[in-house]
Amino acid sequence: MTDAYPTGSRQKTEHGSSELLTALDDSAFTKRHGVIYGTALAGHFLDGFVINTTGVVLPGVIATYHITSKQAGYLSSALFLGMLVGAAIAGIVSDRLGRKFPLAVCLLIFAGFSVLAALSWSYPSLMTARFCQGIGLGAEIAVVLPYITEFVPSRHRAPLVTTATAAWLVGLPVSALVGTAVVPTFGWRSMFYIGIAPVVVSVVMLAVLPESVRYLLRKQRHAEAQRVVAALSTARPAPSAARPADTAANVAFAPAQTPPKQHTAGSVRKLLTGRYLKFTVSLWFMELCAGAFLYGLSTWLPSILEKKGIGLIGSLAYTGIITAAGVLGALLAGYVAKRVGRRSTIVCGLLLSGLLCLWWGAVSTTLPVIVIGCVATFFGSGIAGSTLFVYASELYPTFNRATGLGWAAAWQKVGGLVIPTVIGWVLALHSSSYIFFVLFAVISLLAGISGLVAIFETKGKTIEQIATFLEPDRAHGVGENLVGAAASPSSLNPVTGFTAQYDQETGR
Repeated sequence: MTDAYPTGSRQKTEHGSSELLTALDDSAFTKRHGVIYGTALAGHFLDGFVINTTGVVLPGVIATYHITSKQAGYLSSALFLGMLVGAAIAGIVSDRLGRKFPLAVCLLIFAGFSVLAALSWSYPSLMTARFCQGIGLGAEIAVVLPYITEFVPSRHRAPLVTTATAAWLVGLPVSALVGTAVVPTFGWRSMFYIGIAPVVVSVVMLAVLPESVRYLLRKQRHAEAQRVVAALSTARPAPSAARPADTAANVAFAPAQTPPKQHTAGSVRKLLTGRYLKFTVSLWFMELCAGAFLYGLSTWLPSILEKKGIGLIGSLAYTGIITAAGVLGALLAGYVAKRVGRRSTIVCGLLLSGLLCLWWGAVSTTLPVIVIGCVATFFGSGIAGSTLFVYASELYPTFNRATGLGWAAAWQKVGGLVIPTVIGWVLALHSSSYIFFVLFAVISLLAGISGLVAIFETKGKTIEQIATFLEPDRAHGVGENLVGAAASPSSLNPVTGFTAQYDQETGR
């Protein structure tokens, strides 16, 4: 698919599109925003809830199908493999077909296959159902965060994306609590019947959510975009606040007779070309490490705490407390990133987490183990991990945003697949439990160094400004070539890539 305007209509179209995006970005957060955001948040919470049913149902599954512990581990692997596939594919599909419909379908997929899991007649049939659920679960992550990024006002973007990540994290312990109440009475299959609930949210999404304005503009569906902005935005920018590409002086620098370059939506190759290459490679490596940290800890921490002399019940309870600290970090991360920037938030969070892991492994008494563990996960999976998703959802232009986020999420799942096995091999060598903490320290420190070397600071910029700065010599399709692309190179701010007048007027 291509996203280009007919040459004759370019100037008129860009002017109207620029005003719509300005109104969308500069709006107050309205009740309508809240309804849309709350609906998306409900779906993302259920994603985290359904993922964690594996641990809740596993004891009952082992008893029902008479499988070994080794075979039981394949159930989790099947889910994560499905999530990897879903995350990698869904972004491409969403960049081509929009955000609203694919997002609703994602929920239908993991809710529908929850029925198959509940009715499974053998262990292979259950694994198949979980793999298919994983496709929907991974796909939802790849679609919902770009959707939130594209419709919320710019100044609220970081806090709202990290709050969505926190909602996903909250789904994990809530699933365990519901399982504790339901499974002893109704059996393990009851958790999968509860997993049908996303069908309701999916229907609400189709009824309530508007399509992404940026997607509509890219597809030249201007009337629809205008209706969405009129219903959503409180901002009505005056002509004097128009973006530089809309002013006569700046239009003179961009001949109207030159058609914009065409490009295919949902291209993985474009994530690895030009200025994006180093930022994409760094992002994928950091997500790989973040997935290893999050899923490795949740899988093995109870066993490691037992080796430190803490009882089984205590180790499970303390693991819950320690991982809950990550939720608190995610809730605060957006406000930190908004104030100090994405780069500083991610890098400092990862480096602090790595250093704390070295200290964490050296203590043995219960209180220090809990406190240092909470602080390490607060900075690691909370502050840094959730801000990574903010960064991934901002870095790429509209035509490739969901693809970029999806592949970043896929690399996170690779970390979740690989690290539990690696830790199992290490522990099988009867190594000291301190090696466990050293491993997580190294993972976090390497990720922090990667971020220090290659993170593009997106703080205070609209997502069109980010795209224009990273690809200054090409048109991005509607939205991405509106801001600063037509301005004289000498008039651009070297930090934001835009005119000083526009930066001053908008407070970017």
